[in-house]
Amino acid sequence: MKILISLFLITVTLVADISVKRAWQSVLDKSHALKASRADITHARLKQESAEGLGMPSVSITGSYTHLNDPIGLDLSNISTKVNPILVSLGAKPIPSEIDFLSQDITLVDLQVLYPLYMGGKIVAAQDAHAGKSAEAKAQYRIAKDKAFLEFISLYYGVIMTKSLYHTRIEAEKSLQIHYNFSKKLKQQGQIPEAELLHAQVQLNAAKIETTKAKHQMHIVKSAFYKMIKQKSYPKSSLFISKKVYSLRHYTRNSVKDYAGLEVLDAKAQQTDALVNIEKSAWKPKVIGYANVNLHKGSSPIEELSPSWMVGVGVKFDIFSTKDRDKEIEAATVLRAKVASLKYDAQENLKIAVQKTYNEMSLYKDEFNSLSASLSLARENYKLRSLAFKEGLGTSAEVVEAQMFLSGAKTQRLNAIYNYVKKLSELAVLSGDKKQFFAFEKSGKRIK
Repeated sequence: MKILISLFLITVTLVADISVKRAWQSVLDKSHALKASRADITHARLKQESAEGLGMPSVSITGSYTHLNDPIGLDLSNISTKVNPILVSLGAKPIPSEIDFLSQDITLVDLQVLYPLYMGGKIVAAQDAHAGKSAEAKAQYRIAKDKAFLEFISLYYGVIMTKSLYHTRIEAEKSLQIHYNFSKKLKQQGQIPEAELLHAQVQLNAAKIETTKAKHQMHIVKSAFYKMIKQKSYPKSSLFISKKVYSLRHYTRNSVKDYAGLEVLDAKAQQTDALVNIEKSAWKPKVIGYANVNLHKGSSPIEELSPSWMVGVGVKFDIFSTKDRDKEIEAATVLRAKVASLKYDAQENLKIAVQKTYNEMSLYKDEFNSLSASLSLARENYKLRSLAFKEGLGTSAEVVEAQMFLSGAKTQRLNAIYNYVKKLSELAVLSGDKKQFFAFEKSGKRIK
């Protein structure tokens, strides 16, 4: 019994309805593409943090072992053979026949410190470049998230739209089936010609094909939606029309300020500024402080005479270089100007895109309202045509035409509201604030 209850609960969980906001959160949590983009942010952040230590001193220990073919020394054998007998007779110590200044095995261990005192601004510029890459990774994540959001909205409401379209096709098929059955009776009674019945049958067959197509389309969109949110939950929210949206001026102003694509170009600009400063640093001297502490040295005279520690300052300035430094600066400046031009062009194109999307959204809203008004007329027209046909005052073609007009009005109305919602989501992305979409969805008028 417990097993059956558990299976039932699992089944209920799998098919539970999910709101648009929760479904989007599921995408954020489970999307592998977004996880990969977040990994880029982490990678860039770690590289930036690593670059913070470029201006700090580096401390290292170096060790070496060297074996010479012979010790380095002085041969005193000719002198010692002559002098030693005299020294011994006088009770003095004899002199050695050989003196080693440097032993055959040499082992050195040093502690070295290098401190970049002045690098011509290259270190700061390199840190700025890493900061720019980190900002770019964050902006690229926003772009990936915006792209996923638009796809998600298309699928979430696509499931709702295709299901409604499928039901519309079913209703049309049922109506045409009733019409065909009635036409069949009238034909048997001799009240209508064979052509009327054949026309009704052809239209019924066509309606069945359209129903099958709509069913397949619905299953395809549902499968894509399940795959995206990583669970089998049906959309709980409805298609909607927002009672009030922001002005075109609001969307345009916010898009120029907050659109993720412009943030990428800002990050690129920061990197090109850093590149210019890096190239300029090549014309400046480099000053490095250094220190060396001998941790281990041998006992030979030369090794004992070597200093135990030393400190100093080194300066380097490249008079001639293998690269034309002025050309490198000019090339970096050109790249910076290119990014500035790209940003200006992107801003202009963005304004056009916002205006186009805003106008399309308004048109879809007007189309929906117009179709909603004509839908009642289409229903009444179909009802009257059906009654007229039953009374022998109309033809089968007129009934079918009325049904097709009704189905077409429903379909166009669905497409209009679906496209309206998609355009509203595009405006939210272009203006850099997806939260506004969920606010409009929450307060909007539900469309069934």
